[in-house]
Amino acid sequence: MQNNIFINDAIDSSFKLYVSSKDKKDSLNYNKFLCVIIRMLVLLFGEEEILECYEKKDEESFKNVITKYGTTEDEYKNFISTLEKFYNFNNRQEKKSIKKKNKYFNLVQKNLIDMLLKKNSTEKIDNTKIKDFYELLFTARSNNFYFKSTAVLLAYNPYEIDDYFKKQNILVGEVDEKNNN
Repeated sequence: MQNNIFINDAIDSSFKLYVSSKDKKDSLNYNKFLCVIIRMLVLLFGEEEILECYEKKDEESFKNVITKYGTTEDEYKNFISTLEKFYNFNNRQEKKSIKKKNKYFNLVQKNLIDMLLKKNSTEKIDNTKIKDFYELLFTARSNNFYFKSTAVLLAYNPYEIDDYFKKQNILVGEVDEKNNN
């Protein structure tokens, strides 16, 4: 049974959620955190390349796609591990009436932002794509109410990711202007 799982339960579940909801862009599943992680990877590396790795269950190719712009193998392993920790913690919390914050929530997003920065330093990313990436971040400043409420529910500091992204000065002006309106 293990050989049917792509990389780990978290990655596999994220891909399953993405594949089942990518044509239902208004659905809750399409906007769930695990699905959005794949959406961010697709934005960074291209849907065809990312999905092909999943469909062929080719873990080595997936690692090569993620690391091709300078993400180190250790950073890749950290991303995979952190996502799995987020997933396991989140699954344990679902059964509890009083939920705790998930310390891995913001770490996963920081990993993704770091991938964006590495790619941008190797190959300039169009400002529109960077803005689209920013819109997929789960922060208390998100324009998407579901993303905002998820950030408040899961993050110890729901502003941390927004602040981290803005400190990178990767998208000048547009992000700040929109949030001040």
